[in-house]
Amino acid sequence: MRYWTGLLIAVAFDAALIAGPGVLTPERAQQASFAELQQVDRRVDSLMQHLQEQSGDVDAMLAIARIYTAHGWAGDAIGPLARALQLDPYRRDLWVALDRALDKVGREQITDAELTRAAREFVSAFEMLGHGC
Repeated sequence: MRYWTGLLIAVAFDAALIAGPGVLTPERAQQASFAELQQVDRRVDSLMQHLQEQSGDVDAMLAIARIYTAHGWAGDAIGPLARALQLDPYRRDLWVALDRALDKVGREQITDAELTRAAREFVSAFEMLGHGC
């Protein structure tokens, strides 16, 4: 196995372990190049840092959700969408994005309790950014 292939697989497994099941499937890890993953990681980190200062920026949350969904991580899009919907429950584009994410993970619906938990976990994630090991 070449170094970059091994590193890419390690990054994929680390991401899956940190964020939970469905984050980065082995199939997607093989399709994505290391440079793509770095670019996605930088973009998401930038948006998460922005949310530390502007925690009510619904557009930033939608951008994160779209990045996740576009890269096959629709399950991870639910958290930012849930938080965005808490802040702006009348935005149709947020509901459409949530429906698409749920469809991609094979779910037809989600409970209010699950949405609340996903929103809380997402808020914890951007609040803890930079405070980890």
